[in-house]
Amino acid sequence: MITLMYCVDKEQQATELEWLREQKIFPGYEEHYDWIVKKSVIRFGVIVSPEQAMLVKLRHNVDFQKDYKQK
Repeated sequence: MITLMYCVDKEQQATELEWLREQKIFPGYEEHYDWIVKKSVIRFGVIVSPEQAMLVKLRHNVDFQKDYKQK
């Protein structure tokens, strides 16, 4: 399992949630203000299999990636 975090524009939130649910991925997300580009974005966090991680990485630039280890 792999943990990924990435951001999308606030206007694309509904589209992104729909795409993730079609892929059977259920994310955590929060509104976040990006001070570099000076606008609100939605930050998504997912824990997925390596195959699903590749789908997400092909669709978005990933801000954070780490192997998931359950405690």
